[in-house]
Amino acid sequence: MAIESDVRGADENLYAEFYIKPVKQNFASEEAGRPIFADVVYVKIMTPSDQLTQIDTIAREDHKARFPRQWMYFQNKQAGQQQVIGTPVGEWPQLTASAAEELRALKFFTVELIANANDSQLQKIGMIAGMSPHSLREKARAFLNLANDSAEEAKREAELQALRDENERLKAETDKKLAEMQDQMKALLLMASEKKPRGKKKVKEEVEE
Repeated sequence: MAIESDVRGADENLYAEFYIKPVKQNFASEEAGRPIFADVVYVKIMTPSDQLTQIDTIAREDHKARFPRQWMYFQNKQAGQQQVIGTPVGEWPQLTASAAEELRALKFFTVELIANANDSQLQKIGMIAGMSPHSLREKARAFLNLANDSAEEAKREAELQALRDENERLKAETDKKLAEMQDQMKALLLMASEKKPRGKKKVKEEVEE
């Protein structure tokens, strides 16, 4: 179903969004005996205020040409994705979106679940992202160990920096108090010198025999 503004060319009045949709590959799934997914770029096109009319389909070249800003935003978003240290399989850089979807379909929602899986559970996974189940488990463990080591190192560095900052603060306070005490001492010495009698001759007392 075509949206009316498609024909009129008023695409600026439409909401368009490109996104990655893991699509199940039925033939490959039957062949492998487990869910197999492939990454496919989709586009969602809607008319604001019209909840009944919506296009959600595989993105074609003409969609990219019609919505160049949205397509550029999607590309930048994909290129700008950074590694986030966390446990969801969808955020593990080792996996593609489709591989993560396959694991979620098998109830492996986190990297920890993969790392702690026994051999029997691993048999259900099969080959994922070009890796054997045992290799996947080892990589999951290595990823978690690295994440934990990095977190511990960052924590230690933060604690050391806090100690350094506290020492600097205490030193600054001590230096300030010392300077104030020195100023007070100078002021007291000056006051004492001003009160001392000046120009008086010493009187010698004669002792009568």
